[in-house]
Formats: sequence, C-alpha cells, structure tokens
Amino acid sequence: MDEKIQVVIVTGMSGAGKTSAMAVFENMEFQCIDNYPVMLLEQFGELLKTSNRYSKVAMAVSLNDAINAIRIFSNLDWINLAIVFLDAEDSVLLTRYKFTRRVHPLLIWNRASTLTEAIEFERKIAEPVKKMANIVIDTSHLNTPKLQETLERYFAIGQKAPFRISFVSFGYKHGIPRDADLLFDVRFLPNPYYVEALRSLTGNDKAVYDYVINKPETQEFISRLTDLLDYLFENFEKEGKMHLVVGIGCTGGQHRSVTLANYFADYYSSRYQVHRLHRDADH
Repeated sequence: MDEKIQVVIVTGMSGAGKTSAMAVFENMEFQCIDNYPVMLLEQFGELLKTSNRYSKVAMAVSLNDAINAIRIFSNLDWINLAIVFLDAEDSVLLTRYKFTRRVHPLLIWNRASTLTEAIEFERKIAEPVKKMANIVIDTSHLNTPKLQETLERYFAIGQKAPFRISFVSFGYKHGIPRDADLLFDVRFLPNPYYVEALRSLTGNDKAVYDYVINKPETQEFISRLTDLLDYLFENFEKEGKMHLVVGIGCTGGQHRSVTLANYFADYYSSRYQVHRLHRDADH
C-alpha cells in the first residue's frame, strides 16, 4: 500500500454537533460511517487494508466505544488516524436539547434522571477520550458554516493536514475557552484601559498594540514565552497532535490579550499554519 488510509474518529459530547460534522465530512468526499459495531472494527480495519475502495473514512463513534475504537485503529500501521472531539458548554448543550426536544442518550438508558445530571455524568465519561483527541473543537459559538470552515482547515481534500496553531485572545470576565490546550494570563501587564485615549480601542489598533508591546514587562514576557512555545510546539507536533489552541487572556479580552495573540500569530506564521481568533474583542 503506497499511501496510508485517512481515518477520522468523530466523537464528543452528545449535542455538540457530531451529526453536523459528519455532514461536513461527507461534503469533503469522506466515506462516512455512523455507529459501526465496535466488535467488528478490527475486521473493518483489515478490509481497509485490502480494498482500494476507501481512501478517506470518517466514523461517528459514541463515547462508550471511542476508547476501544481508538486503540484498534492506532495499532494498524496502514491507517493515518485522527481523533476529533466535539465539545460545547453545558448551558449550550442544555439549550440545544430543549430546542430540538431530543432525549439525551443517558436519559434513554436510565443512567441519569435529569438533563443536567446526564450532561454532568457524560462529561466525566468524556474526559479520558478528550485527552486522546488530536483535535478538540468547541462548537458553543459555531454555526454549521463555521464548523465546516474549521473542519476543512484540518482535512483539506487531497492533503495531509499540517500541524496548526490557533491563538485565541479572551477576557477572563467572559470565561476561559473550553477548547484551549494552553492558557497564559497577561493581566499583569500595564492595562491600556486606564489610558482614556486607548480605552475604546482594541489590540487590533496600532496605538494599543504599540502601547502594550513596547512596555519592558511585555518584552520580557515575550522573550520567556517564545522559548517555552518553541519547545512545546516542536514536541506537540512530534507527538502527533494536529491542532493546538493557545489561549491568551486579560480582563476583558480587548487590549492586552488581543495584542499578544496578534504578536505571536504573526511571529509563528512563517513556521506553522496559524489561525487567530479574538473571541471577546467586540464585547
């Protein structure tokens, strides 16, 4: 076999968007399989080796079966395995279930008595699976086109997905990004909010950017953090992680975090595929 077969396991919290994600993979010309019996996965893996029919497969797998499925496909050297874990905030999952009037699987199986209890219990089940994932996507604020755009960045047709880094600025007052792999708190830096001429601007504006970047504390922070990120990025890529989300937070997500996210996104864009998101800059 000249090229490895791309297999993507799609799993995550119930209500986080597995059905929508599978529709995206179908549009990207993946062979899509939903809830294939886990006891037959080894035979299916062997079939992939001997058949020329499949080159890209996306499989929706329940959390109960995810660890076994990952172990099986991880041991097949003719498969290039990616694990996508879809997550969402508890409040968003509650809203989605109430809006669609669907019943949570754990309620159907009598493993929980309320929707809130079901989500809490499932999150405990999900934790070890989430740690095994190459890609974690928080769909709390993603509509279907944005989810499609996100998945297409990872699984471009006919290409092996490169190691990608997302720098996300945020405000601690609005909560920590659920899908962040690394978090850095820059609230110790001088705050442009207290400069009246800069208060209504953001780190996307040159005046704020220059104010933050040129502070001695910022320069020392950049020097120290760059050394750490160089080391982390190199080793995460070697370990096989496909996507790393670096969260940089300040109080409101307007000034310092935006400035530093922009700085590091620009700095690493010549070496990696970089995406930047200013989650709270418009709040």
